[in-house]
Amino acid sequence: MPENSGDLSSIVVLEAGAAWPAWLTEYQRLAPNAVVIAQASAESSEVFQSRVLHRIEEAARTEGARVRVGVIVSADQPGQQRVQLRQNVARALLRAMGTAHEAELVIAGNSEEIDQSRHELFALAGILCEELGGARINVRVRFSSGKSGVMRSVGAPRPELERKIV
Repeated sequence: MPENSGDLSSIVVLEAGAAWPAWLTEYQRLAPNAVVIAQASAESSEVFQSRVLHRIEEAARTEGARVRVGVIVSADQPGQQRVQLRQNVARALLRAMGTAHEAELVIAGNSEEIDQSRHELFALAGILCEELGGARINVRVRFSSGKSGVMRSVGAPRPELERKIV
């Protein structure tokens, strides 16, 4: 990604019930002008979506500003209504980023378990990647667990540990 610049902004969308990820500061260093839109616990998905889409459009129209980082931090609440909200918000963020410069969209979850919420986030990332084609926008999925997700490789069996069958 290009060097840090004062005209770069980040937009963070935080669903009600989602925890603020510790790794988010990495992205905010890349795009220091941050807009954070958090859903109130009593706010419906429809009202929240309308507010988020309006704010993203407003940020994209700001003269001289470029949206470099978009982050959607989801709560562990699966369901078609949440899926639609995330799709609409993600597409609005991608439009705000444009295709003229490198940018990054991060879809984040809190879940420690492999569950329906995780599957929905990965499916959304896949859909967005297909739609982006050759654009210079990275789509990432992250979780708050802090674990890397890298598994140890399985090595070849060692002869001294093999049992001899007689």
